[in-house]
Amino acid sequence: MADNQENKINEEEQVEVTVEKKLVALYTLQQIDSKIDKIRIQRGELPEEVQDLEDEVAGLETRIENYNGEIKKFNTDIANYKIKIKETQAKIKKYEEQLDNVRNSREYDSLQKEAEYESLEISLCEKKIRECTMKMEDVNKNLAETQAKLAERKENLEEKKSELNSLIEETEKEEAALVEKSAESESVIEDRLLAAYKRIRKSARNGLAVVSIERDACAGCYNKIPPQHQLDICIHKKIIVCEYCGRILVDQGIIEEYNKINGIAAEETK
Repeated sequence: MADNQENKINEEEQVEVTVEKKLVALYTLQQIDSKIDKIRIQRGELPEEVQDLEDEVAGLETRIENYNGEIKKFNTDIANYKIKIKETQAKIKKYEEQLDNVRNSREYDSLQKEAEYESLEISLCEKKIRECTMKMEDVNKNLAETQAKLAERKENLEEKKSELNSLIEETEKEEAALVEKSAESESVIEDRLLAAYKRIRKSARNGLAVVSIERDACAGCYNKIPPQHQLDICIHKKIIVCEYCGRILVDQGIIEEYNKINGIAAEETK
């Protein structure tokens, strides 16, 4: 009978140790992930700003390419209209020469009409040339403005890239080490619990999925925790979440165990 009772006590102690280890592992993972978050927050919105500037530069370069295409087409059209004018002038000259050798008024009138028609063709071509020239002036103006804007954006992009690269260089080794530690911590947490942690962290403010009890309240949402719940949290029988925000709750004992494992003095956590 005594042996059975002793075995039951040992089983209960084993459950307590197991849950405590899980909580310490979760709290450890949270501390590592929070440090990674802090590093990435330090970079602020720089990565997004760099991406936005890169997109804008690409858009401006495409616009410039289109403007150059329009200008090329206008120049081609103008050249073709000038060729047509020369060809038409040659026709008119030919008609004028034929007028000197006409045999009757009917033939004369016909040649005159042909010459007048070709003159209208010249006027139309000259009008088209003026229109193309005016449009090309507008496109050249837009091109110059876009090129100036592109140069400015490229300069801004280089500055932002340099700033971002400096920040990355300062923190990439630390971040890489923390990411590795995060992966190591994840490997000792059971899949179901890890999935719950990641789900809570994704939806929680500041990425906090595991929080402590501070002044009898959840450190995540600041709602009061009933005394009985606090007691349940402290005895480490099971993993308990805040009934208001769903975060995993740990007591001071788990934090102290984490500090002990990591050689952190109590003053450092205050």
